[in-house]
Amino acid sequence: MQNKKPEAKRLVLFLLLAFGIAWIPEIILNKTLGYENWFQGAYVILALPVIYAPMLANIITRKVTKEGWDNTLLHLNLKGHVRYYALAVLIPFVQGLLTFITMTLVYGRWDFSEMTGRVSISDYIGNCLMMFAIGPLFAWNTIGEEFGWRAYMNQKMEPLLGTTGTIIAGGILWGVWHAPLTIEGHNFGKDYWGYPWLGIVTMSVWCIAMGIFLMWLKKKSGSVFPAAIMHACNNTGVGRLNTFFISGLGDPAKIEMTMKQHYICQIPYYVLAAAVAVILVLDHKRKQTAAVPPQIEGASA
Repeated sequence: MQNKKPEAKRLVLFLLLAFGIAWIPEIILNKTLGYENWFQGAYVILALPVIYAPMLANIITRKVTKEGWDNTLLHLNLKGHVRYYALAVLIPFVQGLLTFITMTLVYGRWDFSEMTGRVSISDYIGNCLMMFAIGPLFAWNTIGEEFGWRAYMNQKMEPLLGTTGTIIAGGILWGVWHAPLTIEGHNFGKDYWGYPWLGIVTMSVWCIAMGIFLMWLKKKSGSVFPAAIMHACNNTGVGRLNTFFISGLGDPAKIEMTMKQHYICQIPYYVLAAAVAVILVLDHKRKQTAAVPPQIEGASA
């Protein structure tokens, strides 16, 4: 238990820094310049310290606590792990595929002629290939979060809370970290029942699910970069390519999901995330079992 105390203190310091470095300027800028001006407008450069807050928290925590720079995961580690870089691009694509096919099946009607009437199959494939190439380039923008959440928070949290606890607590913390932007309508707008608390809860649920895949990629690859690439592909709209599969609901560009629709259409993705979470838990238990030295027969207690 004593060995866990320094790690717990580092985790607390990291979280205080990650939230403080992001929230203090966010709240000030929201009140002074307004969210539309500083985060999405002419002053977007001011958003950089915010999106890099978890990375800065990682660096400062390591420096202040004299932890050192072991296990930073800042290496590509490509040998034997290229498939995880490919999956980092494909997982957001599959998320969009599951979401928008579900939306059509539940709320619209399957009409392939309507789909191809808007975008030809060749154009759809071309758009996919273009986004598969462009999406990962924006990992410079998401490494700021992933070097904090996946490469530091998860690693400190898992020995303390276990894999399941890390998935849930880590996802909630990540979701709540977005709260100053969620309140300003960044993720779900403002016109919904339960604003803004339901938006914060929904963001946390989404972060739990997405965090499962990011954690899995980080563990399997031994690198933070596949997680940063998946995060970038999510943010750049790789999943939204599959609005191609929306039919019977009008122009996909004008459709805004209600909160209820969001939860219903994400059910297949959440089920897939739960399956990956089970794999993570079982893998962790296997590694713990393998690390326990065998008992020597006749040895005294």
